[in-house]
Amino acid sequence: MIEKLLSLPADKLNVIISHGHDDHLDEFFIQQHLADATFFVPKFKTNGLSKRIERLTGRYPVELTEEAHYVDGVELRCFINPDFTEYDSIVTVVSETDAVIHANDNWHEYPFALTDALNECLSAVPVESRYFFIQFGIADSFPVNYPSFDKQSADEMIESRFKSYQAATTANLKHLGLDKGFYYANQSLYQYPASWDRGSLYDLAQDFLRRNPGPFTQCVSGIDIKTSQLHDSPGEELFDLLLGQLERFLNKAVGGPVPVRLLTASDEYESGTVGYEASRHVWSRILNAELTLEAIIIGGMGLVHRPDQNISSIHAKVSKLAYLIQSKLISNGLNFLMESK
Repeated sequence: MIEKLLSLPADKLNVIISHGHDDHLDEFFIQQHLADATFFVPKFKTNGLSKRIERLTGRYPVELTEEAHYVDGVELRCFINPDFTEYDSIVTVVSETDAVIHANDNWHEYPFALTDALNECLSAVPVESRYFFIQFGIADSFPVNYPSFDKQSADEMIESRFKSYQAATTANLKHLGLDKGFYYANQSLYQYPASWDRGSLYDLAQDFLRRNPGPFTQCVSGIDIKTSQLHDSPGEELFDLLLGQLERFLNKAVGGPVPVRLLTASDEYESGTVGYEASRHVWSRILNAELTLEAIIIGGMGLVHRPDQNISSIHAKVSKLAYLIQSKLISNGLNFLMESK
């Protein structure tokens, strides 16, 4: 999927940004790969999101409201739930044959006025051709990163939140006259406390859905939304793919004799290698060219695992490569990593 997206000419793309949360708006990717695209954002009470897009692309985006805006015959609108937040939106994308309701983080049960407006907007499209996407899962760190809660209390709160999400999203689906929908935008990973011995919040959400099946299908890479079946086998997670590509580049450039491994805390160190370990957050900042590998080697933002031998020459090579990598990421974006064999 990432290869396909990177291969598309950005000036032919229309990109809708629903709100300014960083898990919905990747500044590095926009600047490096989508700067020439046409952007659409909701018209909020203040224009911070619009100005942010302008800073990233050099152009002010098209601001959407509940009034129809047409792009090549496709109707775009944005709806804001006044009972939830003034800075998130439900986006509708309606063609002659299909409609997508891109509800983002708006999982709360909608007021009747909002439901009526959405139904009116969708009325020209057959019910079976309407596709409702909405978040399911905990998109913040509560209560996991709150040490004042014991494990039992945290587990009970998580279960309660999942039940609330499922009840509200199912109610919204019913109010829109639909019998199936799709969950997404719930794959966030956090720097969990050392005391946290359960899976990620995404894993816990999937466990809840297995125990409490409902009318929603979890979106994964390769899913066909018209059949809810996997069209392609899910690919490697983007983070793992990019870190693996960076590791391959380093090993080719360093040239041995000791293999270099790039690790997160969940990876096991392989003896006989040089292992650079950091959190996913630090690695993401390196992959976004905010930091270099020296943040780990010199800056103490990670761990260095070493075999029982002197690795100073490897350290020196990796340190020199750190700035080349950062420069390549700034100039070529993710294409630099995707082209590393």
